[in-house]
Amino acid sequence: MIHVHGYLGELSDDTRALAKDAALVVGGRRHLADLGVAPERQVVLGALTPALERLGALRPDQDALVVASGDPGFHGIVRRIRLAGHQVRVRPAVSSVAAAFAAVALPWDDALVVSAHGKPIDEAVAAAKWHPKVAVLTSQGAGLVELAAAVGHLGRAFVLAERLGEADERVRVLTAREAMAVEDIAEPNVVLILDGTPDTRALISGASFARTEGHEPVVGQVTNSPAARRHADQIDGVLGVASIRYDGPASELLPRAWNECDLIVSHLALGATTRLVAPLLRDKRTDPGVVVIDEAGRFAVPLVGGHAGGANDLARRIAEGLGSTPVLTTATDALDLPALDTLGWAYSGDVAGVTRALIDGAPVLIEKAHPWPLPPLPANVSVDAVDARARIVVTDRVSVSASELPTVVLHPKSLVVGMGCNRGTPIETMRALLTETLAANDLALESVTAITTVDLKAGELGLLQLVKQLGVPLLDFTPETLAEQDVPTPSALVQGHVGTPSVAEASVLAHGAELLVPKHRNPDATCAIGRIPVRGRLSVVGLGPGSRDLLTPRAVERLRQATFIVGYGPYVKQIRDLIRPGTRVLASKMGTEEMRTAAAIDAARGGENVALVCGGDPAIYAMASPVLEQGTDGIDVDIVPGVTASLAVSAILGAPLGHDHVTLSLSDLHTSWENIEKRLFAAADGDFVVALYNPRSRTRLKHLPRALEILGAKRAPDTPVAVVQQACRKRQKVITSTLREFRPEWVDMNSLVVVGSSTTKFVTTGGGSTMIVTPRDYTWMPTDTKEYPA
Repeated sequence: MIHVHGYLGELSDDTRALAKDAALVVGGRRHLADLGVAPERQVVLGALTPALERLGALRPDQDALVVASGDPGFHGIVRRIRLAGHQVRVRPAVSSVAAAFAAVALPWDDALVVSAHGKPIDEAVAAAKWHPKVAVLTSQGAGLVELAAAVGHLGRAFVLAERLGEADERVRVLTAREAMAVEDIAEPNVVLILDGTPDTRALISGASFARTEGHEPVVGQVTNSPAARRHADQIDGVLGVASIRYDGPASELLPRAWNECDLIVSHLALGATTRLVAPLLRDKRTDPGVVVIDEAGRFAVPLVGGHAGGANDLARRIAEGLGSTPVLTTATDALDLPALDTLGWAYSGDVAGVTRALIDGAPVLIEKAHPWPLPPLPANVSVDAVDARARIVVTDRVSVSASELPTVVLHPKSLVVGMGCNRGTPIETMRALLTETLAANDLALESVTAITTVDLKAGELGLLQLVKQLGVPLLDFTPETLAEQDVPTPSALVQGHVGTPSVAEASVLAHGAELLVPKHRNPDATCAIGRIPVRGRLSVVGLGPGSRDLLTPRAVERLRQATFIVGYGPYVKQIRDLIRPGTRVLASKMGTEEMRTAAAIDAARGGENVALVCGGDPAIYAMASPVLEQGTDGIDVDIVPGVTASLAVSAILGAPLGHDHVTLSLSDLHTSWENIEKRLFAAADGDFVVALYNPRSRTRLKHLPRALEILGAKRAPDTPVAVVQQACRKRQKVITSTLREFRPEWVDMNSLVVVGSSTTKFVTTGGGSTMIVTPRDYTWMPTDTKEYPA
């Protein structure tokens, strides 16, 4: 049996007694000496793998003792021993975290505990930003000084609890400035990061808890008048959040909001907000974004944090919801240029210098080893810029050629890492292998977009911790899928354990990546690296019926990202104001659909972000079908839905499509009239409401009368019929009639005709206007149905 005993400062009598008889004792050097363990029976606790090997070699009838500081089941050694398959009997002790909080008389049931053992302090920093009470288990290079430097600007206090339970125990409460200056730090220690002092009432009561890591950004609103409060309520509705309200003396509350929120809406005057914010500024990468709203709610002004802080985007959203004007003064936004620090890729270098050159129209050299798609850049950016004044390097490599030019390095998300591991392998072991493999091959960690493995390893704690730490998904494949991959270094041993001769290399290939780095390994894990093939994206974008407020946000995003926009001339004209400088445009006349589609596919194959625009919805009598039929191998295709004409027309008319209905196009350009008639007869027999697309043109004058004749043979003469011209546009025109009285000459090519079913009827609204409805034929619940409480 393996006995794991915790201790805090002093070893118990039971621990000493067990140490005398145990076949093996694992512990720190000082404690092994204190227990008097003979050298042949001791294992000095350092790396865990040798200790686990010695424990695994014991006979079933032999006892082993593992001595661990604090509570061994709390961020301790018990997890590793159990994952190795051993039976364990645990004797808990007071954890160092509990002792640290007890030393300053604070409850810790509402605290967050983060381990920084053998990994960066990123998780601890993120936790400290959002949570008022955080404990950090420190390690070399991830301790008090590093934590204070990272979050000191937030106004947090720091408790340094050293050698808890020992005779030389020491606990110090420090400001950030004091913490960064401390030099005499004893090991081991725990650091508490507090939003206040240990005597702060909210920390004692728990009332200061606002949010935990992983939630949506926290929005705070600083208000001081009835109008401001009304606007704040409206903004909550626009954003779909419940903002934190700071209502009262702004000189006290705005600094507090600065420390507690990601985004701040100030309802003070711009000058007053500026004076209050100025002393708080620290770093644009971590400062919150601040938007100022005037008293009348006419303007939304991003004051600080326009890009990194999200203030520009917040101002746009608020302005759109309130019907006000966003006042964007950052140069890239003012000139409608993409900001290099908002592309979603890791970046480094002289962002300000390169952006200045972009704005000034100076030649900017762009260097890309592969055609990774970028958003549209102005004409002064090119791969062959002469007399360049700045450069942009896009690479998944670490090394970049030296240059005197201001340079920004962008790391695209291009690499996939395949990993296999032994059972219970810790994150430290896997991260070390990953880091070493990337470094040995000059590849950037920032470009890793996923970790892949076999499904049998998808629940490994170390792997799950690693992907969480990296912020990438863990993708797993079955052994059968992996066994199909042709790998350079198969292993019979791996085949015997997991049913496939390769995990790391095979999972990279199964993900569709090109294998760049074959399998590297250490005693507990394997690692291979691949590059995802560079593919352009072709977005087939539905623009809706024409009204801007019916253009979807996703469609707008794709248009803004496109480097090449293709479409029928009137549709391109409709969205000209959304096209960024530097975007190539191909607008052509009716009848050139095949040419437009081919041009869009070719550009996407060249690595561009392409938007092929069409009216309504792209999958309904529009461009999605021709694109897919023409062949899209080697590119990513993204169909962006739009509001199709029949839905827009139905909403204008009331609810004629409220029950089963069909849509039919009367154009025989791509479908024979024989087939169209066949479908009209079927729709008439089925008693469907019918929406007729392309009902009439200058040359097709007989099709609509024939369609009405076929449908009329199975409908009453007073069946509602309506035509809507230029739906949702300025020249919209609506005519409602019946089958008996309807006149085809009311219809043109910009119209859609709706023919009702046998149940469709006219209704009047409170204003006396006529609308059309096809009853849904609901079976309403009986009036005596039992009601249940909410």
